[in-house]
Amino acid sequence: MTNLSPKYPSSKGIKSKESLYLPKHDGKFISDKGGLDKNIFWNVEDVIDFIFPKIYQPKYNEIAVKFINFVLEYEKTGKEEISKFLKDNNYSRSTLENELIPKMVSFGLLKREREQAKFGKSRYLILSDSLTFSNYLERIASAWTMVVLTARQKRKVKQNKI
Repeated sequence: MTNLSPKYPSSKGIKSKESLYLPKHDGKFISDKGGLDKNIFWNVEDVIDFIFPKIYQPKYNEIAVKFINFVLEYEKTGKEEISKFLKDNNYSRSTLENELIPKMVSFGLLKREREQAKFGKSRYLILSDSLTFSNYLERIASAWTMVVLTARQKRKVKQNKI
């Protein structure tokens, strides 16, 4: 007897740490934010919703929005400020440091540095805002714009030769 339906290798999909939520550009998610019109302001909550979608990760979304707004108040955010944030909002340090901060750093929303402690070998976490996220997405968008415009130009030249 032969196996008529082959068993495919299991796929774990895209890692949550590396995924960006990009729903349909003409769907409710985007229209609720004002659509794609560049004259309509998207705030921190709107941007974070693409990284920690409220619909799928409501608690992470809530913490990330509050934390990003908190970090934006300071030039640099260190151990004392982070501890104050966690205490004031009654959030888990492990959730922030193991889940949220690493993803926001890898996406380029935050810049992470380490500060040498005055005593001992420990190095304290220092966070600051970063524009890497927007530079990254602008580079992708720019490349796509060039690909499409080049293809259109080639079609136009080809059509004129006929």
